[in-house]
Amino acid sequence: MLTIKNSFVLKNKTVFVVLPNLFEAQKYYDNLSTIAGEENVLFYPSDPTLTTLMALGSSDFLNERLYTIRALLTDKTYIVVTTHIGLKRRTLSVDDYKRSVKTLKTNDVISIERLTNILQANGYERNYIVERPGEFSVRGNIVDIFTKENQFPYRLDFFGDEIEVIKMFDVDDQRSFDTVSQIDIMPLNEIFFTEEIKDAAISKINKYFEDYTLNEREKEKLFTDLENIYNRRNFSTLSIYTSFFNNKPTNILDFSKDKEIYLIDKHLMVIDEKNIADDIKSFSMSLGNSKAYLEIPFYLSLEESVKGKYIEINNYGIDEYNKYESLNIKDINYYSNNFELFYLDNKEYFNNYTTIVTIKNKDFFNKFKIYLNEKRFFFNENKIVQNEINVINEEHFYNFIDNNNKILIISDSHLISNKIKPKIRYRSVLNESSKIRHVSELSPGDFVVHYEHGIAKYLGLVTMDITGVKRDYLQLEYANNESMYIPVDQIDMILKYGAKEGTEPKLSRLGGKTWSNTKARVKKRIKDLSDKLLNLYAQREVSDAYEFGVHKQAETEFAQDFVYEETKDQQKAIEETLYDMSSPKLMDRLVIGDVGFGKTEVALRAAFKAVLDGKQVAYLVPTTILARQHYYTFTERFDKYGANIALLSRFQTQKEQKEIIDRLKRGLIDVVIGTHRLLSNDIGFKDLGLFIIDEEQRFGVEHKERIKELKVNVDTLTLTATPIPRTLQMSLSGLKDMSMIDTPPRNRYPIQTYVMERNDTIIKEAIEREIARGGQVFYLHNRVQSIPRVVEKLSKLVPEAKITFAHGKMNRNEIEEVLTDFISHEYNVLVATTIIETGIDIPNTNTIIIHDADQLGLAQLYQVRGRVGRSDKIAYAYLMYDKNKILTEATKKRLSAIERYTELGSGFKVAVEDLTIRGAGDLLGSEQSGFIDSVGIEMYSELLKEVITGKEREIVTNNEVYVSQHVAPEYIDNDLVRIEIHKSVSKINNFQDVENLKLELVDRFGEIDQELILYMYEKLYKKQAYKFGIEKTDVTQNKVEITISREKSKEVDGNKLFKLASHFQTPVSLSYLKEKVGIKFDISKEKKHWLFIVNVFLSNYLE
Repeated sequence: MLTIKNSFVLKNKTVFVVLPNLFEAQKYYDNLSTIAGEENVLFYPSDPTLTTLMALGSSDFLNERLYTIRALLTDKTYIVVTTHIGLKRRTLSVDDYKRSVKTLKTNDVISIERLTNILQANGYERNYIVERPGEFSVRGNIVDIFTKENQFPYRLDFFGDEIEVIKMFDVDDQRSFDTVSQIDIMPLNEIFFTEEIKDAAISKINKYFEDYTLNEREKEKLFTDLENIYNRRNFSTLSIYTSFFNNKPTNILDFSKDKEIYLIDKHLMVIDEKNIADDIKSFSMSLGNSKAYLEIPFYLSLEESVKGKYIEINNYGIDEYNKYESLNIKDINYYSNNFELFYLDNKEYFNNYTTIVTIKNKDFFNKFKIYLNEKRFFFNENKIVQNEINVINEEHFYNFIDNNNKILIISDSHLISNKIKPKIRYRSVLNESSKIRHVSELSPGDFVVHYEHGIAKYLGLVTMDITGVKRDYLQLEYANNESMYIPVDQIDMILKYGAKEGTEPKLSRLGGKTWSNTKARVKKRIKDLSDKLLNLYAQREVSDAYEFGVHKQAETEFAQDFVYEETKDQQKAIEETLYDMSSPKLMDRLVIGDVGFGKTEVALRAAFKAVLDGKQVAYLVPTTILARQHYYTFTERFDKYGANIALLSRFQTQKEQKEIIDRLKRGLIDVVIGTHRLLSNDIGFKDLGLFIIDEEQRFGVEHKERIKELKVNVDTLTLTATPIPRTLQMSLSGLKDMSMIDTPPRNRYPIQTYVMERNDTIIKEAIEREIARGGQVFYLHNRVQSIPRVVEKLSKLVPEAKITFAHGKMNRNEIEEVLTDFISHEYNVLVATTIIETGIDIPNTNTIIIHDADQLGLAQLYQVRGRVGRSDKIAYAYLMYDKNKILTEATKKRLSAIERYTELGSGFKVAVEDLTIRGAGDLLGSEQSGFIDSVGIEMYSELLKEVITGKEREIVTNNEVYVSQHVAPEYIDNDLVRIEIHKSVSKINNFQDVENLKLELVDRFGEIDQELILYMYEKLYKKQAYKFGIEKTDVTQNKVEITISREKSKEVDGNKLFKLASHFQTPVSLSYLKEKVGIKFDISKEKKHWLFIVNVFLSNYLE
């Protein structure tokens, strides 16, 4: 490995390292990143089989390959790690890639039409609003582009054909910010083409297949693929046709001119050639023994791939250089300034190894020299001598022991700091709020709920011209085909209907009292059933919480025991939690983060703070195995602080349980970790101060009731990977405080996810590949009665596999025994129902096959998939369904979403998407579900809010002002966005809101017409008129007269009003008639619209 690094450093060449398989390549990539620096090492992974490559799969490997190609096009030198099959992959030519790159600069001249063609040729998808990488939009003279290289999308403002300015913008609020001078447009896929190239390729493909007699499956695939090429869709499934776009034998090696190639264990690659041939044959068999597809030259031969001279490395050495090199690289521990521990760990190397210690900080550099002098070690300062200790005052990042070359290198990142810095190659691009916005989007055909008129079907946005005034209306269809047109200024009266998946609501009948009675009945039921919960929250709000103290030194020391460097959002979650505990208000915080992202560390810090103040901690988890894992973690971390940690579950003997409960009541246990046994009535605490709940959704109704009781007077911390919609709704409503952890841990890769028809060949290959790398497999089959048949079938498919099974109808002891055996590697395949959904942490299991993925909900799919990918190995998830089954639209959405959300930290987005697909679940318990269905979750939440606050929705009426309430299609030609703008207008409350909206519209869509500005002022006037109590507005050519109601007239501050009127620029006269205040504005000489003038006056009074 050092030889490879030296070739890169000393020869200034790009070095390609080819491994037999993805597992070995990943390990090599990680090790080389440590030795040579992450910024110098690239990864070029490839799907291990042709069938998975052709499936609808996650794009992480594709993105990594494109990242590598883009880097190589810069002509810098790198180390590139790939696999045998990655080496054999055909690519388009280097010239194709170079021609496809388009640099755009400020003041460049290019027509928007030409730019559109370039973007589409590079695989960009045109949408009206840009939110995801790979999208672009054109709105008048504004072009938005989201490249894969940048965290934020770009906004190009044109003046004719000239790019006037380029800015970045936020996908959440769509507002632009920093200006940039140029951007690069790169291909988004490995196949990309202009119209001419596309037509030529389609012609070549058709001509090729003319020589074959195709069966029905081949015809179907060919038709679908040609349609996808024509429409530029599903590029990932089109790689097999690469040779029709480039008939030269091009691969990744061609992207570097001056290079050195290392083949690691070439003999294994030769053996793998047969596996690749079998895989291609298997793919052909899946298409009815297709000879046509079998003979497409998808891969290059090994000889074509290597293109000349290469160096072989195997377990015995480097053939060309005849020099033995062991690949045995050992990691070095972290020592947190503990020089003595460093010495004790590594003293065996000091006499006969070249030891290099690099420390950048001058103070620590001098301290370490003093330590070596005290130990009477001879060392060299700022120079390197073989087989001696060398101390260098420089910054490096290498930390390893090479036992073959007898070298030990350690930097201050390991010697001084005790934190492992996480790699953040896979960063979440979308933030959570960009997805929340979609929950309430309206499309024609959606069911909606009008606050006053009930459930209807939304038919679309229509514009009507009434006596010369244009207004937009939402067209709603009610029962008996009756229609109602709702003015857009009442859009906040309409909510999207959401309920359980498959629930189609009954449309309300216009007129009569049916809807108002339904609403009243639901509201009463909410009040009856929610009093207890609301009292609990009210009780928590008014309760005098225990204010935990700050023990800075002890807490800092405990934090330093954490061997990883906290990610930014993890640190924020810790700080928010500890701040809540020190405040006078009871804590109720929800921490959301994917599996392994550091939620347990938040719990540890909170528990430690509680223990320091002599308070007890209860940690509730859903399964015994998870309880045991947390028990070990807590015992290890708290060991040197003398805290008493206990484990309580039903698998302990009655005597053990009784002893623990007794010690709990006497205050002799500081932290108790347990399953629902913790919720039993015989459990008591001497002084419980913190209640931690892991995956609350896994507990039943009775358990949740007990949880509510326990939470009343103690700080509560809830942890979850995928929040149930109920919890999510409460968080978004402000009932809970929420922290997000979405930065992945070091060396964690996104799970490679494939959605496909069930395929025995893929199942066999997936299991064999996982077993071959020493791993284990979950096979999820959610029908208990047919599990034995599945086990039998898998045993025939993969005879060498050791298979066991578990399901919910087995007793707890049997399940525990099976899982323990599986964790102990007695078996390498576990067939199970969704009992594996939570509570199992087995890092060695990195492949999951889901038998009927279409039967599971989105959040459940996400949670189950999260059982793998919990180590630094690349993990695989195969979401399969019966090929003869017709999937519902909701199922297609679910599977598409889970395939799309492979990026690490997607749990929050999955939960939000779940809201969209199946409704928001049950806020207050299962008995409420019928009532939710009768009004929809959004209206239910609205009524709940009214019950909580005791305030009903304000309905602003009267003061009709005849201006256009219209967003012109010529300005914004997308109904969803026009509705979004109407919603923004409806939220205007003051002049600042008007100005902000004007700036946003100019930024996103270009200059605004006067009609739209007046619409904003009209909405502001209605809001202010409501506050002021105006019951009547009369407008003529020369005057505006407003009348205030009797009730509000009594509240008018006469002195303030008179003073304002006498100093106002426009002439104003006041009157008082029939106990009503009147205000008259003389606008005969005004050039500004009366709405602006009157709004200024009302704003000045209401300040």
